[in-house]
Amino acid sequence: MWPLIVLLIFAALILVLYFLDLLLPVALFTAAGLFILLFYKFFIKKFDPFEAALVYRFGRFHRVSPSGWAIVIPVIEKVGATIDLREQQEQIEIPVISKEGLEIRMQSLVFFYVSNAVNAALGVKDYRSALLELITSRVRDISGEFSFTQLLINVEDIAGLLVEQIQPELQNWGVTLNAFEISHVEPPKQIMEALQGKRVAAESLEAKKFTAEARRILTSALGKGTESFDDRTLAYLYVKALENMKSSKMMIPAEFMDVVKGGGQNSLARGMISGSTFNKALNMIGDEVTKEAAIGKTEIKRKLETAGKNAAEEDETDYGSSPEQTDKEEEDNAKKAAAGDSADGEVDGSIGK
Repeated sequence: MWPLIVLLIFAALILVLYFLDLLLPVALFTAAGLFILLFYKFFIKKFDPFEAALVYRFGRFHRVSPSGWAIVIPVIEKVGATIDLREQQEQIEIPVISKEGLEIRMQSLVFFYVSNAVNAALGVKDYRSALLELITSRVRDISGEFSFTQLLINVEDIAGLLVEQIQPELQNWGVTLNAFEISHVEPPKQIMEALQGKRVAAESLEAKKFTAEARRILTSALGKGTESFDDRTLAYLYVKALENMKSSKMMIPAEFMDVVKGGGQNSLARGMISGSTFNKALNMIGDEVTKEAAIGKTEIKRKLETAGKNAAEEDETDYGSSPEQTDKEEEDNAKKAAAGDSADGEVDGSIGK
């Protein structure tokens, strides 16, 4: 019933417009409105100010559409990918193994953005996952060359070394790494669990490695007097000295300090370390940790210089020889050619004779 009523109303409207000589103008106006509506629906694509869209034509990349409104021809063209150009942040936890085999976790923050939408879309399948996997892999490789103490004190330098190493690879993916920060370093939970027992070495291999690192640092700082210290005392002094250093980003659980503090206080009393002597011992341990950090900084500087030399050699290989080398090669070739012509002349003369 309702379709018939609508049809009759439409027919009546057409008759009225015809008798008033308004049928043609209204028809043209309606057609124009329909055309604009269809053009907007099928031809116009809208992109946010922080987006870059890749437009494909006949299945091949054609152009990067800027933000705002853009014309995309249906059937012939299509939007292949839309890339977010804003700075992005990722928080990742990286399990690493130090030089002495101690398993630790690094909490890190990654700040990056897409600088080349074409490379980000066509150069790698998923630039975000590829970036995080690359960072995780490189951090593990770098951490394996440093001791636990060096890792803890030189986290900023290690982060800088990582950025220097992966930046050239990220350019191929159209990604720029703004910053990489290691917020804190966590020792394994097994250490705390093992230190609750009497026999640390038998309880956990991780605790054994941790106390071995602590004993190495304390022996260098305080001498052979630390031989009488038990494992809890070593851990307590070592961690306490690290806490006093501003550059340390070690995250020590409260339970850990409660565990090592009990044994530490008893052994410290037996070792006759108290009051100002205790603070002096911490300062001496801190000085030894600083020496370890200096060794780590030297190693990081050496790696940066090596990376720079390798990059320079790659650039020289990519772009060819220098102008001086090219001129020298041309001069050598000219001399060889002249010598060849002279030899040919002598041979011709001998044949003529």
